[in-house]
Amino acid sequence: MDVARLIYADSESSADLYYATRFFAPDPFLFLQDPSGQSHVVVSALEVDRARRTARADQIHEWGEIKTRWQTAHPEDPNPNTETLTAFWLQELGITTLRTPRDFPLLMADRLRAADIALQPESEPFWPQRAIKTAEEIAHIAVALAVTGLGMETGIDTIRQSTIDDEGALWLDGAPLTSERVRGEIHARLVREGASPRHTIVAGGTQGADPHEEGHGPLYAGQPIILDIFPRMETSGYWGDMTRTVCKGPPPKRLVAMWEAVQAAQEVAFELIRDQSSGAEVHQAVTDALTDAGFITGTDESGRQIGFFHGTGHGLGLEIHESPRIGARDQTLQNGHVVTVEPGLYYPDLGGVRLEDVVVVDEDGCRNLTRFPKFLEV
Repeated sequence: MDVARLIYADSESSADLYYATRFFAPDPFLFLQDPSGQSHVVVSALEVDRARRTARADQIHEWGEIKTRWQTAHPEDPNPNTETLTAFWLQELGITTLRTPRDFPLLMADRLRAADIALQPESEPFWPQRAIKTAEEIAHIAVALAVTGLGMETGIDTIRQSTIDDEGALWLDGAPLTSERVRGEIHARLVREGASPRHTIVAGGTQGADPHEEGHGPLYAGQPIILDIFPRMETSGYWGDMTRTVCKGPPPKRLVAMWEAVQAAQEVAFELIRDQSSGAEVHQAVTDALTDAGFITGTDESGRQIGFFHGTGHGLGLEIHESPRIGARDQTLQNGHVVTVEPGLYYPDLGGVRLEDVVVVDEDGCRNLTRFPKFLEV
């Protein structure tokens, strides 16, 4: 007999809960997989009818039903809180031990332990099978990437339509073209396509030397502009993730060399990724390719990171970053993993270059789900 598993969260933010139930709800609800493998969902009266129609669970319960039984047993306390009701319900089921996610709420944990229910926090991932994507999940990710491509198209077209003034600044519609304007155009397109954009990166010039700088202010010709777009689809909950680096007008030779080195390093990764390949070996090969192209990783005179100083990729699915990782810490890639491949180069005096596609790991290699083209000059 297996140990029961319990999640208490909202499924808008908990990928583990949504994976188990396929039920989106903005407020916390309870999911239990009992020792026999039966699944239970406990929701409020507000959500119970929708849960009965759409949630993947063997049994749907409403908090009011449990509260009525509590009031019969404890007439002196007619309005117990959620934590007390949860402990009472689990005791009714005879459950004394639970596996929980590592981010399980502390108040709930304290109440369950006070009721002599032992908790065993699980290290990530709570559902290891989440890392191996089904054909249905891969299709959802492919749709998310197609929508991401529409956002990328809009962002790059906005840059393409701009003009260049005498000082190299980009202008559009009579005003300086800024990172904020490009980001706004991208977000508007994504929302129209049913996606939720978050923290989209449009980082021009030296701002791009910081991989997670979102970008702000005017954009200029002859400088790299990193566009990193990662929206979540409203209907499926799956994420897209794509990065391109472009330059308005002729790019300087150093930027061309960086861009070509990053593209070549990405191709190295594509060649090595397959079932049972070592993520650490893939990452090292990408690092070596960039080093051999003349781009050193380390720190500059001021102590800032330069070169290629982040991982090669990460899992993508119901979370923007999930297992497995492709980096210095080794993880074995498996058939069905969906991972990003995103080498980059960063130098504070010029900016950054990053290219990112998403691939499915197959037995004999990998399949690129990203269809948007790569080019530097616009």
